[in-house]
Amino acid sequence: MPQQLSRGEPGSTKTREAYLVRARAPGKIILSGEHFVVLGASAVAMAIDFYSEVEARPNDKSGVRIGVDVPLRFLARSDRASRVIDSKGFLEPLRIAAEATLDRIDRPTQGVDLNVDCEIPIAAGLGSSASTTVAIISAVSKSLGVELGRKEIFKLAFIPEGFLHGKPSGVDQATCIYGGTIRFKRPSSVRPVKIQNDPLLLLCDTGIHHETKTLVGSVVKKSKTEKGHFRDHLAQACEISRGVLKALKTGDMEDLGSLMSLNHELLQRIGVSHPKLDRLVTAAKRAGALGAKLTGAGGGGCIVAVCSNTKSREKIARTLRRDGGTPYRISRDLHGVDAQFT
Repeated sequence: MPQQLSRGEPGSTKTREAYLVRARAPGKIILSGEHFVVLGASAVAMAIDFYSEVEARPNDKSGVRIGVDVPLRFLARSDRASRVIDSKGFLEPLRIAAEATLDRIDRPTQGVDLNVDCEIPIAAGLGSSASTTVAIISAVSKSLGVELGRKEIFKLAFIPEGFLHGKPSGVDQATCIYGGTIRFKRPSSVRPVKIQNDPLLLLCDTGIHHETKTLVGSVVKKSKTEKGHFRDHLAQACEISRGVLKALKTGDMEDLGSLMSLNHELLQRIGVSHPKLDRLVTAAKRAGALGAKLTGAGGGGCIVAVCSNTKSREKIARTLRRDGGTPYRISRDLHGVDAQFT
């Protein structure tokens, strides 16, 4: 159950005045199991150090007001340049997230001002919508004196995610909420994964954006019309995820890389890859990556490669940049969504 908070008194049942709250949630990558998680397989996912940040401040008027840089701004980092895209399609699920939160905490007529900053590339398989919506849910509730638990945030996030993606599996918001590395299985099984060593990963964006709803829908449709093939595909996906979990727990990065490459081949067979994704995966492996795969819905977006050391990662990054990708160094986020009074 949600708790009423008094500022500075965690867990208190006292009511308090409304305050400005800042919340932050990470993006995510999927190491194995995307698409097949919708069909019942386990997925292994990792929160990464790309973030959405939200400021929430209640006001005396009704309705949700969202402030973003229009077009939405991607913050510059040391190894990437700022980019600008149209943010119109991004705003409605944010409004839905805030309104669903107000309904949940019984403040449907409360006014809230939101400022949103997202450094996660949109429609690139990195969980930009899940990250931003869970940050909004956490910020809005806490700004009105209610602390929602992770399970409550997870349930609420299905409302905006459903609007955007149709029938999401839940793996994106689970990863953004819990942080670290998780094993996820529908409808809501989230298990933290204790890993031997953090894999050294390199992300690379094709620059081609996709629509998750369309891609997931096409896979679900194929699973019904090609039942025999998909039984075999699903069994292989389950086996890959089991292997990925074992590789992470034992620190076997070569095995992890091999399994991720195998997962990419499986995603190619079900038709969710893209020629540029395939080209970058091949280039990464030729440059020394232990393995690579697309991450997320496919049809564009990003690949993630496992590297043996930092020198190798820099060589792979140079190769992918020459091949038209935009490489990013990434690390694991351990905290998930977090909201603080300011």
